[in-house]
Amino acid sequence: MVGNETSNRAPERPSAAVYRRRRIVAGILVLLVLIGLVAGISAAVNMLRGDDSASATETTEEATLPGPDSQQPGAAPAGTAAPTAPAASPAATASATAAPALCPPASVGVSATTDALSYTAGVAPMLTMTVTNTGAEACDVNVGTSQMEFIITSGSDRIFSSADCQQAGEDLFKTIKPNTVETAKFSWDRQRSAPGCSEVASNPNPGTYSFTARLGNISSERTTFELE
Repeated sequence: MVGNETSNRAPERPSAAVYRRRRIVAGILVLLVLIGLVAGISAAVNMLRGDDSASATETTEEATLPGPDSQQPGAAPAGTAAPTAPAASPAATASATAAPALCPPASVGVSATTDALSYTAGVAPMLTMTVTNTGAEACDVNVGTSQMEFIITSGSDRIFSSADCQQAGEDLFKTIKPNTVETAKFSWDRQRSAPGCSEVASNPNPGTYSFTARLGNISSERTTFELE
């Protein structure tokens, strides 16, 4: 009978301590699962942020490629006013931008030279006009063909002038510094000329000739040469 009573007895329920241990274990498992989920989500977010950062970096590099409007080292950042230099006085500005004045005739020297003292038959003399600023300051000189004239004479006989057959002279103003020269060359073909480019029958014979360079109203000293 004792054995039958024992086999029919209901199983004992776990104690309260066992329930507490089970709840603690279950809580730990849930916590571990949550930690894993959080770690996974955090890793995914970081990966997405990394991709966004890389894209942003590439875009920034393209935007800062050197170009006309690129900011250079030392320049003020965009949106920041760069330091401004003190404003120049009106007098200083006018002085800096004013063009040099025309040279006074007394400050312009004109000289005449040839490339040889004597020329054999058929050789064309090369005539050179040299214009010098003899003043103390830079100034403008009209050295255009409208002002230049190369003149050949023999005694009182006017042999040639470059102005006789010139079609249309032009003005050319040049700023010449003190003691600086401008030169112009002209190859004379050993032919006579006449005002208005009229036809001339005779040509120069062998002998001594003089060359004078003229710029406007300023004439050089005569230089002589021989035609053989």
